[in-house]
Amino acid sequence: MAPVQLAPSPRPPVAAPAASAGDAALPRAAHWSSVVAAVLLALYAGLAVTAAWNKGVSFDEGVQLAVGYNQWLHGDYRMEGANGDLVKRWATLPYLVTRPAFPGYDAPVLRRADAYGLARRFLFESGNVPEDLLAQARAMIVLLGVAAGLTVFLCARALFGPVGGLVSLTLFTLSPNLLAFGGIASTDLSITLLLLGSTLAIWRLLHLVTVARLAASLAVFALLVLAKPTALVILPVAAVLLAAKLLAGPPLRLGWRAARRTVAGRRRQALVFAACIALHAIAGWASLWTHYGFRFDPSPAVAGLVQRPGRAQVRDESPALLLGLIGWAEQTRFLPLGFLRGVELLAGNDDELGAFMRGDWMLGGRLAFFPYAIWVKTPPATLLLVALGAGAWIWARWRRGRGPPLYAATPLVALIGCHLAIAVADDFNIGHRHILPIYPPLTVLAGAVVLLPWSALRRGGLVAGLLAWLAAESFAVRPHYLAYFAPQAGGPDHGYKHLVDSSLDWGMNLPGLRAWLDEHDPLGRVPLHLAYFGTDDPRRYGIRARRLPGFADTRPVELYPLGPGYYAISASLLQGVYTAAFGPWSRAYEDLYRNAARNVARLEAAAAEPARLEALLAGESRRRWLLEIDTYDNLRFARLCAWLRARGEPPHRIGHAIFIWKLTAADLAAALEGPPVELADDPPVFRRLRNI
Repeated sequence: MAPVQLAPSPRPPVAAPAASAGDAALPRAAHWSSVVAAVLLALYAGLAVTAAWNKGVSFDEGVQLAVGYNQWLHGDYRMEGANGDLVKRWATLPYLVTRPAFPGYDAPVLRRADAYGLARRFLFESGNVPEDLLAQARAMIVLLGVAAGLTVFLCARALFGPVGGLVSLTLFTLSPNLLAFGGIASTDLSITLLLLGSTLAIWRLLHLVTVARLAASLAVFALLVLAKPTALVILPVAAVLLAAKLLAGPPLRLGWRAARRTVAGRRRQALVFAACIALHAIAGWASLWTHYGFRFDPSPAVAGLVQRPGRAQVRDESPALLLGLIGWAEQTRFLPLGFLRGVELLAGNDDELGAFMRGDWMLGGRLAFFPYAIWVKTPPATLLLVALGAGAWIWARWRRGRGPPLYAATPLVALIGCHLAIAVADDFNIGHRHILPIYPPLTVLAGAVVLLPWSALRRGGLVAGLLAWLAAESFAVRPHYLAYFAPQAGGPDHGYKHLVDSSLDWGMNLPGLRAWLDEHDPLGRVPLHLAYFGTDDPRRYGIRARRLPGFADTRPVELYPLGPGYYAISASLLQGVYTAAFGPWSRAYEDLYRNAARNVARLEAAAAEPARLEALLAGESRRRWLLEIDTYDNLRFARLCAWLRARGEPPHRIGHAIFIWKLTAADLAAALEGPPVELADDPPVFRRLRNI
């Protein structure tokens, strides 16, 4: 076994900036690159913040804010455990200063731990100004985006010099996908920042173990554990980094102040790494207990609350191994019960979620979903710059011996590859945002375009042209960054044909609908029918409408006619993803619809005779008739959506995610009574979306 020896401090293997002609031509490049980087980061913040000004509440945003503030106020961990614990705390930090009103435990929604009900109560029914609550929380999320951009710049500059760093940061700053979540209080930017930060911190630690590097890695890892269950991606990423270091990396060094020790021999290195792994495990475990107030029970000590809620109600079968681990952790009190219940709930409700991809409806996942999402949601300029950068780096090393060693790409490739592999294998296909963490490392790789073997003028012209193309696309879709779809998908207007849900439509466009109504029907003379996918409240914008089936559906069960007027329908509902009748209109749905229509006609006929109506609704028959009305209501809406899909392009679009038609009585007769325009052979998947 090789001894541990004192050795001079060699140059770090991945931190040396590459010399390039572009860098040499710029006096004081490092200084000016920092100034330009600060301007770009400020631009990112400004674009993200101002784009969110006229956007409503996104689907999960109210829950993040209400549950997070409830945790600060009451130490209540019964809701949404393990799912964005960090961002709930981070986004609601300003509330500790501004002190918005919050429901007390006399409120039923809080006593029964109804997260979405609590969100509605907090945002819309407690005397708060929702816009102020959103602005405070979203400002905190912008800071996470700025931190992610800064990390990208520092990493790319270390690899490719100041110009390469600025190329990568410009790509980050103008990315519609990264801007979309820079102004929304969601978990996505927190996991994106912390996965990148933890990957880079571990990589640095594997080459030189110092107190500062160890402390930084432990701190980032502790935060990562709280970010989202996707944090588990760091385990295979770390395994890849460790394997690469042991197989191809330089000897490990230990540092204490100015001294450096080289640890020669893989066995000794393995012992050091084992100690680091143990410390990271302890840091993550301690982080969870700290967040949950060092309390096993999720409920605060409030009279009448169940201290230990039972097993979560789930739709799917969870893996036996996971259930066994949860049971062991609960029995031994190894982890807080609020966290365990959250993991159990998440794992048990992901297999049967509906998804849509270019005319294909699916329950569960498809291997092609995320590769396809990357193709249609990534600007072509970004794809070209990443491809050129990766190709230039490989060519420069193999043919000319220039640039940093390819070994330095290990953390970037490991993060991209592991995250994408896990996402593709998973069956959770509801949004492109779930692969957002691959974009920062991709933008770092794009910085390698400075290694292209061309003249500085030719290379600069190409890069500037591609960045200008990206800027044009980014500003063209602004402020609807979430609705960005690349030209290869037909652009934002055709995005709904490819993907829906949080890839396009996350419920934030009610302010835009209000503005459209002010322009086209300022006096409100045309009846409005609204099918809305989201958790915002149309009433707070003064939108008076007949509510059609939606998600979430809190309407009373009742019979009502569909008459002429405007029909505003969210994209996710138009495509039949979050409707009770899932998927395309089929022969089975047609049979169910015709049967339900006949039964409802009997009920309507009986309405003129009170005695007959009372007999129909007597006893248990009342609930049966309510179920029949609900079935008819939802199938009628699904048939209308199928007819509208076949009709062609929507005449009006709000944020590319809410579509508006003006339908006549003849249109409605054709849609609801005429021959079906869509008749698939798919089996019916009918889901009750209302409690009856």
